Amino acid sequence: MNNNRSSRHENKEKKVNRLYNLLIAVVAVLIVFVGGTMILGNKDKSDNQAETTQNNPQTNDQKTDKTAKKDDDSSKDDQATEDQATEDQSSEDDQATDEESNDSDSQAEVEKNPEPGVAERKVDPSWDSVGTSQDAPAATYKKGSTDWNEMLKAVGEGSGISPSNMTVWRLGNNGGVGKAVATVSPKGNSSTKYRVQIEWVDGEGWKPAVVDKLQ
Repeated sequence: MNNNRSSRHENKEKKVNRLYNLLIAVVAVLIVFVGGTMILGNKDKSDNQAETTQNNPQTNDQKTDKTAKKDDDSSKDDQATEDQATEDQSSEDDQATDEESNDSDSQAEVEKNPEPGVAERKVDPSWDSVGTSQDAPAATYKKGSTDWNEMLKAVGEGSGISPSNMTVWRLGNNGGVGKAVATVSPKGNSSTKYRVQIEWVDGEGWKPAVVDKLQ
């Protein structure tokens, strides 16, 4: 009787031990499975991130290009502003020059057709003496002389024709030692003639007095 009870007790302990072992095995498998899943999941995320970076290598380049383009556009805008400022300043300078020229012209007295053969007569208070190395005019009207050359400078001052580009048709006395008159035209343009009356100013030389544009 005691042997039967002992046998049953041993069988019961064996079954309990097997159950414990089974549960331990199941728990171990679950731990391994869950751990492996977590490791594989983290690896997949890392691989996906690496693949994404590899598949989009232009992202940083695009950002760099956009930054460079923005800087380039800003530089162009600055250059355009500088160019505009330079152009505006040039325009202001030109306008100032024109205004000075207009002020000078506004001082001049211009008369249309004052007499037969004269299209326009001009008297300008801004005309100045051309300077001299003489104490008095020679009144010889000798071509190439000091007095001759100084008279041509005064004629050029009134007519606007440089003596080096001037054809002299006549240069002579105009009623006194300190008065002379010349008829000139630009070289190669004999159809445009000016009659220029000049006067002597002591210590200062010859200066234009009246300029007639001939018809």
